[in-house]
This record gives sequence, C-alpha cells and structure tokens, in this order.
Amino acid sequence: MEQFGVLTLGSRLKRLSDHLFMQVQEIYSQCEIPISATFFPILRLLQKTGSLSVMEIADSLNLSHPAVSKQTTKMIKEGLLEKTVDEQDQRRSSLRLSNSGLSAMQRVEPVLQEMKIILERMLDFSSENFMEGLTCLESQILSGSSLADKVLDRLESIEIVPMESQHEQAFYDLNMAWLERYFPEQITEKDRVQLSNPQERIISEGGMVWVAIRKTKSVDSVVGTIAFAPTEGFGADNKRAEVFKLSVAEHAQGKGIAQRLLSAAIDFSAQQGFSVLSLETSSILKSARCLYDKNGFIEKAFPNPSLYERADVYMEKTLTLTKSRDMS
Repeated sequence: MEQFGVLTLGSRLKRLSDHLFMQVQEIYSQCEIPISATFFPILRLLQKTGSLSVMEIADSLNLSHPAVSKQTTKMIKEGLLEKTVDEQDQRRSSLRLSNSGLSAMQRVEPVLQEMKIILERMLDFSSENFMEGLTCLESQILSGSSLADKVLDRLESIEIVPMESQHEQAFYDLNMAWLERYFPEQITEKDRVQLSNPQERIISEGGMVWVAIRKTKSVDSVVGTIAFAPTEGFGADNKRAEVFKLSVAEHAQGKGIAQRLLSAAIDFSAQQGFSVLSLETSSILKSARCLYDKNGFIEKAFPNPSLYERADVYMEKTLTLTKSRDMS
C-alpha cells in the first residue's frame, strides 16, 4: 500500500491498529489477564477517576456515546464494571470498576510497563515527514519479532542453557544484528564464519556457547548469547580462556540478562580450572565496559595484536578456582 502514498493512509493506520490490538490480546491471553484489549482506555480512565457516566466517559476519551455504551455493556456482562443508579435521579447512573475489574487492572500493570518500554523503543526514530515516519513505524511493528514475543521475553522467566542446534540461527542473527548496529563497516569474514558455524568453530575446539532463552510451546525464544574458548600458549598451571560474542536482543536489554550470561561463563571457567579470563571490547561500548568493570575485569595492554579493528580495549579477570558443578 505504501506505493499509493496518502491515498491509503486510512487503510495503513487501520492495519496498524488491528495488528496492535491482536498483539496486545495475545499478550493478555498468555498472561491470563481476563480483559479485552479494546476495553483498556475505559478501564484505565475509571481506574483513575473512580466513577463516571457513559456520557462523561465518551467526552473524556473523544468517543461516540453509542460506542462507549456498547463497550461498557459488554464490560458489565463480563463482570469488570458495576453500574450505580443515582438515588436522587433514577435516570442518571455511573459506572465504576468492580472488584474483578480492579484485580484485572492490578494484574495488567506489569504487562503495561513492559509494553510501554517496547513501544517507546519502536517509536525512537526521527522523521520530518509524516508518511516516512509511518513507513518506519510499520517496519518496526509489522515485521520481525512480534510485539507479543518482545513483551513476553521481558515478562517471563529466562534460562541460561548450553546452546543446542535449534539455537544456532539465533546465535548468528543476534550477533550479526549487534555488529550491524555498532560496527557495520568492520564485519570480517572471521565473524561470518564463526557465527555461521559455532559448533565447528567454537564448541568442537574446546569452547562453549550459552544462550538465554524463554521457553515456549514451539521454538525457544533466544534473547542473548555468550561464547567461551580456551586460549593457546599457556601451561597447565596457568590456564587461560576468553569470552566473546556477548549479545542481548535490544528489546530484552535492561533485565540483567547480560550479567547472567557473563556470570555463567565466569563460573564455568573457574570450575574448569582456568586462572585467567580475558576479553576484548571497544571503548565506544559504555554499557559493556561498565558490566566488565563491575565483574572484576581489569584493562591491560594487548598481549598480541587484536584480530578485530573494532577492538581497542583488552581486559582480564583473575579467577578463584571452584569445585565443578552442573552448569545446565
């Protein structure tokens, strides 16, 4: 429809609206929240005001009286609203949230907070032209991972597990997206080969890859990765290893996933008898640097030239050996 410009504006906005309502309803269903996505404006308004008449609701939300009357009738039948008749004037009545409605709005609050974060990130673009901005918004909302999946990734429990074959495509996609975002001009053939063949290029050579996943009924949703590999040229009494390919999906950031992935690699290294864990990073990655500093990595001179132009910081952490335990 984009090719027809402003002539399809209404159709494009309706497509976005229908898609968003469908996605929000899926989130509510997954979280077992007993409300319809279309009920939210009225429920939120009554949550804030206490009680209002149908006319007052319509005026506050800039909706038609018949539309509000139809919605509130459904909500009363579903037990979300209660109607109170004015004792002084039997012709007047007001609506308020029932106990079930109050409970549903309390339960939905964490969902709304995570949904707000995701939507604000989707809208974080600049455009002086409305139609160009609309196209950008459509690309954010209608393509790629669904809004529902992104919100559920932030809401539900995340596990750190060793990578399996089913996770390999996500390992490639997450890390390539990170490279394309921060270093689009510095992606090397080594990057592509390593990301395309983690079993051969990392695990078969004595390394490990962990992924952060949300379990689903079908395919695991992978929201983060980290890799570990022994480094060569050191004696048995001074075993060294490196961590790399630490990435977290943009929509899942801010939930402590990077810390959990790094902790898994640090714990594994110590349990396996490694004494030093190293990494390379870039000085432009401020959040990553804070994470490494927090976990006891110390910046040092590069022992050897880096294979990556983008890496201008080398760090090491001295490990305290611990007894081996199951990492899965």
